[in-house]
Amino acid sequence: MTYSPRLDTAELSVAVAATRTAASGAQQRADQAASAVAVLAESGFKGPAFDASARKLSSYSSALCESADKLAWASKALLAAAQVQKELDEAARFIDTHVLSRGAVWLNAMSLLLDEQLSDALSTIAGKEQHYDALFAHPDEDLESLHARYAATVPASTLEAVEAANGIFLGAGPAATTVIVGDAVDPARVITLVAGATTGKPSQLAGELDKARFLSEQTGAAVVVWQGYAPPPWLTPLLFKSFSDQRAHAGADDLAMFQAALDERYPTAQKTVVSHSYGTLLATKAASHHGLLADDLWILGSAGVDGKHASELTLAGPESTVHVVDSSIDPIKLLRAGETATLGYSPSHSGWGGERVPGVRGGHRDYFTDPAFVSALQQRADPAGQR
Repeated sequence: MTYSPRLDTAELSVAVAATRTAASGAQQRADQAASAVAVLAESGFKGPAFDASARKLSSYSSALCESADKLAWASKALLAAAQVQKELDEAARFIDTHVLSRGAVWLNAMSLLLDEQLSDALSTIAGKEQHYDALFAHPDEDLESLHARYAATVPASTLEAVEAANGIFLGAGPAATTVIVGDAVDPARVITLVAGATTGKPSQLAGELDKARFLSEQTGAAVVVWQGYAPPPWLTPLLFKSFSDQRAHAGADDLAMFQAALDERYPTAQKTVVSHSYGTLLATKAASHHGLLADDLWILGSAGVDGKHASELTLAGPESTVHVVDSSIDPIKLLRAGETATLGYSPSHSGWGGERVPGVRGGHRDYFTDPAFVSALQQRADPAGQR
């Protein structure tokens, strides 16, 4: 896996210098506006016109002072990010020397988090609302605290659905909810469900939790309903494709960070990612662009994946596996032709790679209860496939 940081240290350094210069310029203009009031007063200029001019110049001075302060804080935030990114770059050079590909995946996740936190800091300085709160940013917070903090922010219907499933919140936001069911304390295996465009919406959380509970009972694993991205609308294939790249890129960033957070929280557990429909594009983008800390990746009912071949996906290690699951009557297969598909490459093409799961039946929404799929998922007892 190649180290691919989201931020560039040199560019950050240029931004630090630019914001410092802008802050200094704004402060100089603020001082000039304030001194102009004194100059006018000393000139003997009096009356309503003077009063109006003085008020206007004072308001200019205040606004420029505020801008100078914000730019100064932005410069400090950029400088802090540049220093952290420099440390990540130095660590990456060490990893490259010692051929530690898993470490590169970790550093990519850390650079993604740094980018998100810098964006939040700059948004706060600009007075804009921020929503980002990655599990990766809270490695030392216990599950009880995480659950309580997020439970206090969600609608009553969401809380009711999670409590009915005996779930624990791992994340929550305006358009995203992430919940783990099963043994969340010391699981031998953690399965992350990456839903598609329709089932990934907050309104579908209860149904996704039902799937998670079923798979947890069948496999003995802790199962995560990961609704960590805003799915695009399902319109026509052409219109859907126009929305796909932006949403998939953003979701891939967050999924890569989430799997790194799971790896940190459950280092000895087998990490499995089960992606469905549009979620297959998102999961494969995470694996090809950043690296995805998963021991086995499952691609169910895909309209297209990222990567011309399964070997282009970077997972947790050389023994990690990729599984392609297709129902013989799933109409989404009509969106594939040869090597390509509507949203990327066709995972069902004979040259794409990955292990095929035979005998799967049912429609596009029936994979999670299909006996052939569930049996195959049960049998993956470890990353090497040994049972």
